Order: sequence, then C-alpha cells, then structure tokens
Amino acid sequence: MSPSTQTCLGQWAEDARLFASRPGEDNDTALTLIVVDFEYRYDRDRHTGYKIAEGKAAEPKIRWCFHRVAAVSWIVLRFVPGKTVPEIEEPVVLTAETRSEKQMVEAFFDACRAQPEGLVTSWGGEAKDFAALRAAAMMHSLVVPVQLVDLHPHSRQRIDLCQTSSAAAPSVHLPEFAAALAIPNKPSPSEDIGPMVENEEWEKVSEQVLADVVTTTVIALLQLSSLGQVTINRAMTVQALSERLQRSVPQSQFCTRTFAPWARARHAEAGLRGAIYRAPLATGFVSSKRLRTKVEGEPA
Repeated sequence: MSPSTQTCLGQWAEDARLFASRPGEDNDTALTLIVVDFEYRYDRDRHTGYKIAEGKAAEPKIRWCFHRVAAVSWIVLRFVPGKTVPEIEEPVVLTAETRSEKQMVEAFFDACRAQPEGLVTSWGGEAKDFAALRAAAMMHSLVVPVQLVDLHPHSRQRIDLCQTSSAAAPSVHLPEFAAALAIPNKPSPSEDIGPMVENEEWEKVSEQVLADVVTTTVIALLQLSSLGQVTINRAMTVQALSERLQRSVPQSQFCTRTFAPWARARHAEAGLRGAIYRAPLATGFVSSKRLRTKVEGEPA
C-alpha cells in the first residue's frame, strides 16, 4: 500500500529537521567534510553462482551487493569560524592496481576515524556506496567508522548531496547536475568506467574517481554556502582547491587542464562588475559526447 500524503509530509519534515540540525549550522562551529567517491568492479563469479543456485528466480542485474570497490578517492576540508577559505587536505586516490578492496576500504575507514566529527559527503552515497561499504566490512571482518553506523538515510554524520539537492524533486546524476551549474566534471562518460575497470586502465580510473570527488566538493561548497551553513569566499575557495590539486596531483590532466582554468576564470570573474559573457565550453570540460552550449548575459 502506498504511503499517505500526510505520512510522506511527516517523513520529509523529519528528514529536513535532521539535515538542518547537523553540526556547523550556526557558522560558529568548526565543520569538517570528508568528500568521497568510489568506483566498482562486478563480482561476476559469485553472481553467476547465485544465478545457478536460484535458477529462474534469480535477479539478472548485478546489484550493489556484488559490487567490489575498485577505486576510492577522498578530500578532507575544514571550515574554521572566521576564515573565508577552508583548510583543504591533500586528496587521496587508491585503486585496485596496488591495493586490495580490503586495504582501500580500511584506509577510508581509518581516514573517517581520524576525523570523528567529519561529515562523510558524497553524491548518491546513500543509494549504493554506504551499503556496499557495510557489506565489505562484513566480508573483510572490518568495523565501520561512526559515520556509517547510523542507518538513517539523512544521518547527521553524512551528507548525500544528490538527496539534499533534489529533496522532493526527481534525483539527477552527478554529471547532469554539474553540467547544469557549469561545473567541470567527469573526463570520461559515466558508462565508460565499468569497461575501464574491467580492462584495468588504472590511470583513467584514477582520473575519473578523482574528478568525481573534485566535482562533488565544489557542489558541497556551493550548497552549504548557499544554505548559510558555512560562510566562505566561493571564488577564493575554489581557487584554493585548484591550487591544492595542482600541488598534490600535478599529473592529473583533469585537474591541471580542465579544473584549473575554470577555477581561475571564476576567481577573475568574481572581481568583475556588470554582465559576463562566456565563450562555449572547451573540449574536455564535459564529456565529448555532450553538445556544447553558450551561456549569455549571466550576471557576475
């Protein structure tokens, strides 16, 4: 039976209350974000065994419980009261080229434990990532950090930007939302990441997972500042993020050739007055499979 309108409204009100009561809402409390993204490979052997055992009743799609972590990236940001630019730690990127799933998951859990007050921040993490991490913890005899213990999808210890951006509106994909806000995103189309993992193209996988974290970080900065939950200079913060990335991962083509020019343009634009006219997006700004469009007359 479908829930009544009153039931839905009550649940949304409770979800909104939980989100609004997160630490740092008054801008007088330090706030730490652990922005993270994962890429996966399919455990085809175990899924095949499941299908044989279940026969016609088996689920044909390889769902999240058969997804194994193939890459992870995260960035820690600290918003300190009185400072208009957060402290930004060096980004971390790990792949299955050099680490096992257990090692990657354990490293991320350790990073969470090092920042027990940190809010794990993702795009769509509640829909798959956190369930997959809890399953990995069971599989590898690990203990999840405090941020993943609360099972409520609007836990005070996590932020799923996909949920908080859409609320009651239909959910959208990360590259979809990023393109709508003219934020640089995925160097490769989303559908390509599975084959890249299968083919062990780890350099491309690293670029993709890092780019997703960078894009998610920018969205978090814009959302939290627009909601008044942090007070920052947006242009200077984006520029500081770009400079940190160039120092930490100078080999990243996405960070140096796509994100850095975009960040410099936003920083320069912030000092201008009047109407700003932007040229069409450069190749590589978004997937080459997408049409490039022009934004005209956007105010500074």
